[in-house]
Amino acid sequence: MPSTNLKHQVEQEHSSSEPNLKGTLISVSVVGGFLVLSWLAVFGLFLAR
Repeated sequence: MPSTNLKHQVEQEHSSSEPNLKGTLISVSVVGGFLVLSWLAVFGLFLAR
């Protein structure tokens, strides 16, 4: 019969080593917002001409 202690130990190692990704989400959102705004600005220039 397999040992359940090993499974529990592996689960604890994974849960404690997960990084906080809040800063990553904010950074990706800022870059995505910049891309959308720049695309809309260029599209607006295209329509104005």
